[in-house]
Amino acid sequence: MSLSTNLTVSGATDTSGVLSVEMTRNLIMTIASIGLTVAVFGAAGNIVNIIVYIRLGFSESTNVSLTALACSDLVGVITAVCTEIFFLPIFDNVPIIPEAFVFTISSWPHVVFTRISAFITAFISLERYLCVFLPLKIKSIFTPKRTFIVIGSIFTAVFPPMIVVYFKYPIGILFLPGQNRTVLTILPINDEVIETSFMIFQVYASIVLPITAFLIVTLCTILLTITLKRSKKWRDSNRTVVDKTDQQDKSFATKSAEDSKETKAIKMVVAIATVFIISAVPSCIHIIIVMLFPEFDINGRYANIFNVTGHAFFVFDLLNCSANIVIYYRMSTKFRQAALELFNFKHLLHRG
Repeated sequence: MSLSTNLTVSGATDTSGVLSVEMTRNLIMTIASIGLTVAVFGAAGNIVNIIVYIRLGFSESTNVSLTALACSDLVGVITAVCTEIFFLPIFDNVPIIPEAFVFTISSWPHVVFTRISAFITAFISLERYLCVFLPLKIKSIFTPKRTFIVIGSIFTAVFPPMIVVYFKYPIGILFLPGQNRTVLTILPINDEVIETSFMIFQVYASIVLPITAFLIVTLCTILLTITLKRSKKWRDSNRTVVDKTDQQDKSFATKSAEDSKETKAIKMVVAIATVFIISAVPSCIHIIIVMLFPEFDINGRYANIFNVTGHAFFVFDLLNCSANIVIYYRMSTKFRQAALELFNFKHLLHRG
C-alpha cells in the first residue's frame, strides 16, 4: 500500500531517484486504472457473497466467518475505489491535495480492513485445520456464537487503534507558499505523544499484523495440503481393499461421501488461503525492503519507486479482496446453488 502523502503535502513538486516525476505519475495512473477495474468487480462480488451467506444462514460457524470476510473485503474494496478515484486527472485543478484524502479517508482504512481480512482468513484456516485435527470436538469448540465473538474481537483489536491516524494527520485549510495557493490538505502537527502513538500503530498495522497473519495462514495451508494428500492416499487404498458385499459398499460409500464433503471444504479454504498468500508476499517483501533500506521509504532517495511499487502491491490487495466469489462459486455447491437462485438462474443448476 502506498502512503504517498508527505511529499505532496509539503508542497514538493519533484522527487529524486530512478524514475522521473512524469514517468512516476503515468505509471501510477496506469496502475490506478487497473486497480479501479478490479475494485468495481470486487465490490459487486462481495455484495453477492454477503447476500448469499445471509440467505444460507448462520447455523454453521464457517458461514459466519465467510460473511465477516466478505464484509471486511467489501469495505477494503470501497476504500480502494476512493483511492483510485482521487488519482484521476479531474483532481488536477481542484484546490485540494488529493493524496491527503487518499491517506486519511481511504489509504489507512484500506490498510486496516485488509489486516482484518487477513486475520479472518487466518482464523478460517486455523478452524479448518483443527476440524481435521479434532473432528469430534470441533463443533463444540467453534460454535456460531463463539465465532461471532472471535470475529468481533478481530475487528476490535485492529480497527479502533486507527483513530491515532486522524490525530496525526488532521485535514484543514493550508497555504502553500511554494505553490502560492490555499488548499484543503493535511495540516502539519507537532506533538510527541501523537508522534509516538502513531509510530507504534504504524509498526503494529504495517509489520506485526500482516506478518503474523501471513505466517498463520501459510502454516495452516501447508498442514491442510498435507492432510489432503493423506486423505487421497487413504481413499485410494480403501478402494482397492473394500469387499464387494452390499453392506460394506454402503458403509464405504457413506464414509467416502463424508470425506468428499470435508475434502471440498478443505480445498476451498486452501484456495482462499493460497490467494491470500500470493497477494500478501509482495507487500511483505515491500515492508521488509523499506525497513532494511530507508532510501526506498516515502521520504528517501527513491521515494518515486516506493510510490509506484506501493500502488502495484495495492492491486494485489484488491485481487485478494475480489477473488473469493470465484472460489466460492467453483468449489462450494451450496454457494453456487444459492447464487444461481438469487439471480433466478435455476436452469443452470443442472450444469457442472
